[in-house]
Amino acid sequence: MIDRLRDLVVRLTSPLVWRLPGHAPRKLEGFARAEAGSRIDLLAAAHATTDVGRRARYLRHALDETRHAAMFARRAGELRTARGLAPAGPPQADTEDLFARLGEVGFLAFVHRGEARGRRQFEVYAAHFARRGDARTAALFEGILADERVHEAYTRALLVELCGERGATRAVRRAGWWAAWRGWRRVGRGLAHGLYAATMTVVYLALAPLAWLPLRLRARRARRRWLTAGGPPAGAA
Repeated sequence: MIDRLRDLVVRLTSPLVWRLPGHAPRKLEGFARAEAGSRIDLLAAAHATTDVGRRARYLRHALDETRHAAMFARRAGELRTARGLAPAGPPQADTEDLFARLGEVGFLAFVHRGEARGRRQFEVYAAHFARRGDARTAALFEGILADERVHEAYTRALLVELCGERGATRAVRRAGWWAAWRGWRRVGRGLAHGLYAATMTVVYLALAPLAWLPLRLRARRARRRWLTAGGPPAGAA
């Protein structure tokens, strides 16, 4: 259900979001960061797995993600140049140590679900840019789609190998709920940071008169001393 709703949103909003000023290069840069992050997780998985065959598949997948990140970043740079925008730096990615957190079955289920979701999303984007006549960006997504389909297929096959057909289906379902929970927590953290910033702004504005008050009182005391002494000290303005 969650994936179907997301696919519907992608399909309905694609004609609009890609036309927003400056949005296309930023979105491609976001894809570059995601691919670079996936590369880190896959290299960690290759290091941690005990199976030589799976290690080879993870390493091959990591090489694909490295290439995809470079492709997205290069196209984003071309769009920035064409629009007269400042160039962005290389994609900066981090990792959540997914293999260590989820275990190999959970990690494979998470990757499989992400590859399937990315494949559906990129199919929509490839068709969108083909309709617009942007053959270069359409070819970018089409080229990456070929790898996404391979990644989707091999991760499912490894899941079935490890825990059977039913176990693989359950693992992918659990990965979907975990991903939804992770997304909700990220939204919550973002809202919390925004609420904190807004609250502190209100507090600072409310306390501003209190910072001004001591200066005002000091000026009044100085004025009274001048009046008592018959005027300000010599040399005072």
